[in-house]
Amino acid sequence: MPKMPEMPPTDEHKIKNMPPRRVLLLFPQLNNLVFFGVYEPLVMEIFSAIAQEEGCEVELVDLRLDPHGCKRLARRGYVPDLIALTTHGFPEVPIVNGCARNCKQLWPESPIVIGGGQATVTPELFEKQYIDMIVRGPGERVWRNLCRTGIPRGPCLTIEDPEPPRVYSYPVPDRKITAKYRTHYKTNIPHHTGRAWGRGGRTGFTLLTQGCPFRCSFCVIWPANLGLYRKRPIPEIIADLKSMEEDYIYLGDDNTFADAKFAGELADAIGASGIKKEISSYCRADHICKHPELLQKWHDIGLRYLVIGIEAVKTEKLKQFNKKTDQEQNVNSLKILRDIGIFPIPHILITQDMTAADFDDVYRFIEENKFEYPVTIPLTPLPGTADYAMYKTQGRIVTDKLDFYTFMYNVIEPTSMSLREFDRQYDRLIFRTWSWSRYLRGNCGKLSFLGFVKWWAFVRLLVLQLRWKRREIYRAARQKTQAVVMRPAAL
Repeated sequence: MPKMPEMPPTDEHKIKNMPPRRVLLLFPQLNNLVFFGVYEPLVMEIFSAIAQEEGCEVELVDLRLDPHGCKRLARRGYVPDLIALTTHGFPEVPIVNGCARNCKQLWPESPIVIGGGQATVTPELFEKQYIDMIVRGPGERVWRNLCRTGIPRGPCLTIEDPEPPRVYSYPVPDRKITAKYRTHYKTNIPHHTGRAWGRGGRTGFTLLTQGCPFRCSFCVIWPANLGLYRKRPIPEIIADLKSMEEDYIYLGDDNTFADAKFAGELADAIGASGIKKEISSYCRADHICKHPELLQKWHDIGLRYLVIGIEAVKTEKLKQFNKKTDQEQNVNSLKILRDIGIFPIPHILITQDMTAADFDDVYRFIEENKFEYPVTIPLTPLPGTADYAMYKTQGRIVTDKLDFYTFMYNVIEPTSMSLREFDRQYDRLIFRTWSWSRYLRGNCGKLSFLGFVKWWAFVRLLVLQLRWKRREIYRAARQKTQAVVMRPAAL
């Protein structure tokens, strides 16, 4: 993988590759029916702060909220010296490619650089004729260098930092650059009380760590970060949290508490600073079991909601995932959180080898634990994961269309039932989870009547949309079956 190339010393090249003065940062739209919220484009706020430290003038367009922002800038006569795009995930690849094409139409001479998790895992999916540079892995030092030197002319380069820092350090994100959008950054899912999250739903978003030290077979997080797990310096985190005006903060870490010593010291620092926030974060079940005192400490400084990767309700399945946890830890972790006063948000994977009885087991687990926020999602093998390679080799991938890799659709041929029957079982699980029967029996925890009604309506509208779009998957499955049947005749 090449390093960031140095600029040739010729006068002609210097004229063509002047250090960028005007930098345009673009945050693409999401390709999903539903998302937990519209959160601030943190990576672009970080890059804005770095670019300004290097003397650049920065414009930012959040295309989720301002889809015509680029055209508006172009009509004004604005021409950027450098355009940067983040890549989100697998289903956003077509969107990012479309953004790059549009930018080249508006500004043919402006170089475009993309980075992020999907650019790291599958750089080959991006349309390099419209892109000048793809950055894999941690990009904060590469970005600073680009702000100083610009991008050399020539074919698209794919580069990475040859020695990425082991500490995840960056300036306080530039939240002034997103001030025009700030009131729209909210958590969308219903709150268990029926009220909005925080103040009117407004949500701050930041990171304390990046990456994950574990190697789950279904997960793209660790390959998207080149296997690194990096922590921010505690003083930087404190300054970041103090700069946020929102009362409710969503920590987007993939594994906040993997280093218990670091997490404990950070909790002490937040408490000593006088920061008062309501916090959501992520954690593994085994970390909760090993360090209940740590979760109590975090509850004391504002942690109220914790996403837990339960993943499965049987230890055998957890072993298949290389999760390094067991069902006993899952159950114990939930009890610990309940005793402390933290709401668990369990994520459970619906795998394509499940039988009808297995779906019933998942529902029974949800009901017995009286979850307010259970999340059940079809196992979706993303390129770059061991699971994707396995299912691709087995020929069980139903469709390669990126729009369906959003963790909302089944894209793998089931082993115990037909594709349609699997989807029917999944829909039934969702409807039972958010049923009047579960609520009236008192098995929805502290979910209020208004909160339940919002969830009840939310999931039914969601399933209607899913069923409409699944028709395309069924067509792809039929075509695949017909191709297999016709192949021997062709021979």
